[in-house]
Amino acid sequence: MGYSLDQEHNGKGYTTEAAKLVVKYAFETLNLHRIEAGVMPDNIASIRVLEKAGFHKEGIARKNVKINGRLEDHQMLAILNPKH
Repeated sequence: MGYSLDQEHNGKGYTTEAAKLVVKYAFETLNLHRIEAGVMPDNIASIRVLEKAGFHKEGIARKNVKINGRLEDHQMLAILNPKH
């Protein structure tokens, strides 16, 4: 989830609803088996959004993504298509 909403819209569930719609489209229309997401471990809000959308934590990918010239850890989450 690389985008964020303006502060006035935080906490209203828009991002969670959007994540749920993306999962629904990916599973029902695209027939994907699995979706993965990586989030900075201290980004609790994004992790919570993904968990509300049905994702589960799988572990920490150490030094997984280069951000501002530094390799950063990411909390990895995933969701599986229940129809597979």
